[in-house]
Formats: sequence, C-alpha cells, structure tokens
Amino acid sequence: MVQTAREVATALAAAIEQGRPAPGERVLAVREMARIEGCAPGTVVRACAHLRDAGIIGRRDRARSVVTPDGPARARAWLAGAPAFCLAGSDDPALDVLLHIVGDRVIPAPGARGSVNGLTQLARGAADGAAIHLLHTGSGRHNDPFVRRIVAGEPTVLVHLWRREQGLVLPRGNPLGIRGVGDLAGRRLVWRGPGTGSRLLLQRLLREAGLRPRPDLGEPAESHMAVATTVATGAADAGLAVRAAAEAADVDWVPVTVEPFELALRADTLAAAGPLLEALVSSATQTLLGALPGYDLTDTGRSRRSA
Repeated sequence: MVQTAREVATALAAAIEQGRPAPGERVLAVREMARIEGCAPGTVVRACAHLRDAGIIGRRDRARSVVTPDGPARARAWLAGAPAFCLAGSDDPALDVLLHIVGDRVIPAPGARGSVNGLTQLARGAADGAAIHLLHTGSGRHNDPFVRRIVAGEPTVLVHLWRREQGLVLPRGNPLGIRGVGDLAGRRLVWRGPGTGSRLLLQRLLREAGLRPRPDLGEPAESHMAVATTVATGAADAGLAVRAAAEAADVDWVPVTVEPFELALRADTLAAAGPLLEALVSSATQTLLGALPGYDLTDTGRSRRSA
C-alpha cells in the first residue's frame, strides 16, 4: 500500500491528470483517502499540501479541496518533474500560436486577461510571467514604468516578444467612412475588459481626439478576435484590435499605432520560462509568426532588467 505523502500526492496527481476528478470537482475527503491508500490522515494532509503548492488543487471557501481549472496540465508537469510556467496578461494572436507550440509547459493563470491584471497577478505570486503592452503617457515609455510600480521590489526581467500593429477594425467596405479615431463620435464601439492594454489605449486615443470614452455603452469582447468578429457580424461599428485579427475576420482595418509586446517575468522563474523562450526564438516558430500580418520580429528574444 502507499505510505508516504509523496506517494499519495503522486497517485492523486496521476488521477487528476486523467480527469479523475475533473477540474472543479472535489477530491476525496482526508479520512476516505487515507483508508483507500492505507496511510494515516496526516499523510494525506501533507500530500494535499504538496498539490496545493503546485496549483493542482485548491480550496473553494472552506469546503474540501477541488481540482483547479488547469489542474490536469499542472499535474502532468508536476509528475514530469518540471514546473509549468504560469502565464497571465494580455491576449494576442501570435502569442496563441507560441503557446500552442509550447504545449503544457505553459499554463494560463486563472482570472481576467489584460496587461494590468497580469502584472497584478505577477506581483501577488499568482503567475510567473505576464504578457503586457502598456504605454506610460507621462514618460512615453512602454511597460517599464508599470512594472516598477506594480511589481515593486521584485527583480523583474522584460523579454521582447515582438512589435505589433494596432488599429481600428471596421466593417468590410468601411460604409461609415471612418478614417481615424476622430471619426468615432456617436459610433457603436467594441470594448475590451477593464485592465487590458487595448482598452486603456482606446480610451487615451479618444480623449486625445476630444471624445469621451464610454465603455459602459459599448459591446464587450474578451479578445482581439472577439473584437473583429463583433464588428464583422454588425454588432458594432468599430473596435481596436491588431491587424492579424482584422484580416482573419475579413474586415477593414485602419492603422493607429505600433507597440512593443513584451513578457514580464520574475527573475527566479527564468528556468521555468526556458521552454517558452527557447520556442520563441526557434526558426520554426519565427517562420510561423512571420507569416502573421502586422508583426515585426526584429528584436524578438532580447531581454533587459526592468529599469
């Protein structure tokens, strides 16, 4: 029979990897698990602590432990002896391609997407890295000022992923004749969620054009592709998204800005980020990303300490 806490944890992780129990479902009570595994209840308590530390299980209020949404992926990485890299932050079509290549070695952090949300999760230790694109209007710099303010006191590295084109997504044929942000007065807009870099960017652009941002009156969208799809279906007149999303949805697009898209990560998680960073600079990945419209990979992979 299984006796040690590590063995109990391994048995439970293997079951979770196979979906027994599934994400959101409760694990067995401590005494029931101890009876099945032939060990003391205290051994099960220590085993569950191992799995909670790895993010495989968690607690829902004061109820029994439940499997986390990404529990099976975390269990797979834990059983392989390699920690998975937990990524929070912004949405991006090219990032989706990169994450598909890396597979289960990178798992999404729970919670809302967005650059500010990602940095907040990074500061709290709920994520190992955050994909960000934030312009600091006071200094004109991207990302560094926000990293210093939100992830204060943590040694943080910024890895340049790519530069990307952001612009206005418009219905095919541009029937309203929108040529720029100044033409958006009175139009139905698609808005990304609070804490997203694209929402903050659109708010700033509207104010600079003398218009009042009203996210509360717009259509919500969780991703760049959702913005483009919302416009393509006629549910909104315009939205802000990357060029790649607009072309994928077969809608018109007016360029607005080019911005750096970067990965902020704690210095102590560089090893866990290894598979992601290696895939990023591989020739195969560069070929795939280079085929996407609106991306500049010139400085991909360059890193610096946040300053």
